[in-house]
Amino acid sequence: MSDYFSNLKRSEQNYLALSCIKGIGIQTLSLIHCADGLDYVHQWDEQAFRQLGISLKRTQLLMDGLRNPFSKTLEQTLDWQQSADNHHIVTPVSEAYPDRLGHIATPPTMLMVKGQLDSLLAAQVAIVGSRHPSFQGRHEAYEFAVGLANSGVVVTSGLARGIDTQAHQGALDADAATIAVLGSGLNHIYPKENAELAEQICQKGALVSEFALHTRPSAGHFPKRNRIVSGLSLGVLVIEAHLMSGSLITARQALEQNREVFAIPGNLSNVQKSGCHYLIRQGATLVESPDQILLDLQGQIRQTQNITLMLANDSHNSKPKVSREIPEGMQPEHYQVYRFLDQGGVGMEQLIQHTGLSVSKLNELLLDMELNMWVTNEQGLFFRQPEYDSL
Repeated sequence: MSDYFSNLKRSEQNYLALSCIKGIGIQTLSLIHCADGLDYVHQWDEQAFRQLGISLKRTQLLMDGLRNPFSKTLEQTLDWQQSADNHHIVTPVSEAYPDRLGHIATPPTMLMVKGQLDSLLAAQVAIVGSRHPSFQGRHEAYEFAVGLANSGVVVTSGLARGIDTQAHQGALDADAATIAVLGSGLNHIYPKENAELAEQICQKGALVSEFALHTRPSAGHFPKRNRIVSGLSLGVLVIEAHLMSGSLITARQALEQNREVFAIPGNLSNVQKSGCHYLIRQGATLVESPDQILLDLQGQIRQTQNITLMLANDSHNSKPKVSREIPEGMQPEHYQVYRFLDQGGVGMEQLIQHTGLSVSKLNELLLDMELNMWVTNEQGLFFRQPEYDSL
């Protein structure tokens, strides 16, 4: 057993072990977490799991995994974490887990992070687009990244060829942090020609992956990667993309996550701009300079920067004031709604889409949570109650 694992709280140990069990995802882990079971789940019998609505098949997987918690995947993960000071493991019960990411429909159960962990909590804007951009597209990606980075915003992208590469490079040339979310394990940088860029990113920002260390890149991984790119960010900027581009998937996921979507228009004869024009017709914000993005997001950027500063001060003073615990008395059915709420507010239609609940059931749960003062309703948008104590 590694020193790192031994020093974790019991809840974090159990979450980490459970997240390495094949076939166990965020919904099952959330049910256990919501039932205040992470400290005691290793003592549970079959009935305890089944009472939470966990299927018999998953119950068996959980019980088998808890009997032999040190799977090969977990051992490799712990060995990797201890091999360098800038190697980090982050789960939803960790203080370092980005709050915005925890509110998306399917939050990653575990993140492997190589680099500066605090960059994940910073205000971020994602820049995405074609792997085969025009000269103008490369220029726009680079210049927008420089502009955003110079204003203290972390540029997030996916380390792919083309637009992603230019966005990361622009942020680095501005001597700022940038985050690359991978569609592979951290031991398989893709594309290989970006290996040196990836190392540079780790110096000020971070490489992030939800995949096991030795996972090779696969076409099915990139849509999953994209939901994290948008989930970490306050908004997503699409530079160039054709109508069938994966960047449009990222934009759609951003909208589902209640994020802002921005697009740069271009020449009508440039097929790489067709996706941008489509997004603008669908309601994305047309932008011509980084300042327009900064102006649109200024309230959220300021709020995120204030929270990040509070976290840094609390860490320095060893007096944490931020609570990431589930409100006392909250039941699993409440948590299935509560987890989708954030400080930006979520509307009824989005909650129906995310939870799959009927309008009547959702209204019942939301009213119950309002009465318990867990959430507030302002002009049809539902918010969590403030999580931070006043200074």
